[in-house]
Amino acid sequence: MDILEIITGNKKKRAKGHLKNLIEVATCDGNFDGVEVDYLLSLAGRFKISEDELKKIKDNPEVVDYQAPTTDRERFDHLYQLTCMMLIDGEVHKAELHVCKSYAKKLSLKPEFVDDMIEVINEDPKRETPTEVIIGKLLKIAQQRASLEVK
Repeated sequence: MDILEIITGNKKKRAKGHLKNLIEVATCDGNFDGVEVDYLLSLAGRFKISEDELKKIKDNPEVVDYQAPTTDRERFDHLYQLTCMMLIDGEVHKAELHVCKSYAKKLSLKPEFVDDMIEVINEDPKRETPTEVIIGKLLKIAQQRASLEVK
């Protein structure tokens, strides 16, 4: 097995674990809406995971291990996608919020970062704000919170 296969395999394992987490957020409110399925399918396609593989993940989540991302950007992207999944049906259920905040902790991020993400994402209901702009807004909020904690 060459180095590229090792890297690609690990990336795919990480993507499958992330998709498992997204499915957990989507289903923990007792509903699995079409809009949630569509979002999941679009992310699976981006990760080069087939619909059949996604169905296997949904049907057997216990066989998929979650590997936390290694870079700050990947950690942000994972939490951002989890938060978008929570918001995509227009409702934030307590169970979804709890799951997203627990994943924030697993990603070594503060749970209140989820609240900040909700606020920033909801500023643009069409979800057209570029990711870099969202990152900038979230960094500004984090800096403001840090300066208040110091005082």
